[in-house]
Amino acid sequence: KERKEGGGGGEGGLTQLTGISQRISGSDFRHRHEAVTELTELMMTERGQCDGRTGPMVELFVGRLGDNNAKVAAAALQGLERVAGAYGSGIEGSVGVLVPALAANLANTSVQIRTLASSVLDIVARHSDPCLLAQHLSSAIDFGNQRARATLLDKMRLIVRSLHEKKPPLLYKFVMQSAVKTLEEHRADVKSSNATLIKEVYSVVGESIFTNAGVRLPDKTVMRLREIIGS
Repeated sequence: KERKEGGGGGEGGLTQLTGISQRISGSDFRHRHEAVTELTELMMTERGQCDGRTGPMVELFVGRLGDNNAKVAAAALQGLERVAGAYGSGIEGSVGVLVPALAANLANTSVQIRTLASSVLDIVARHSDPCLLAQHLSSAIDFGNQRARATLLDKMRLIVRSLHEKKPPLLYKFVMQSAVKTLEEHRADVKSSNATLIKEVYSVVGESIFTNAGVRLPDKTVMRLREIIGS
């Protein structure tokens, strides 16, 4: 549920944003941490003033998701978690920058970073057009870090039904394309998540899972898919 938080002081907030923008990429990690915290509070308390500027503001958060200081990266994720929950579909336009950055965090060695990234991605997914989300998840699965692949496949599975209801061809263009590519993956967690995704697609589309735009998939691929569906 989106929260309508907001207050006055818009001009002061915009002046504050200029200072935040300068400090958030500074050399001192303490200044970066403070800037992330201030950015979070600005977006949470000045909703009315920030609504038309969410894109650039979200990009300021994204710029710190890969910070070499774990505290700064965690603060950016915690800020995004709050902002994504409050703004809902208001940050949908930033999905293209959020998904790859969060996908990179899903491969982080820190459990805290991975957990926060997963939570933020869940919130973003709940409020985003599944057609838009599927495209970026597919790209992250195909070209992103292997360690994040299982979690990304799990996220993809959660939008299968809504994607099919809205635009069925994209189920094949993005979901099944990534699933078929991932059939060659040897990591146990990835194989398990991919199998669950394939079974979910089959439960929605049935035997048409074996064709793409009217063209039947190669026999070898069909055989692999049937083995997974029947397991």
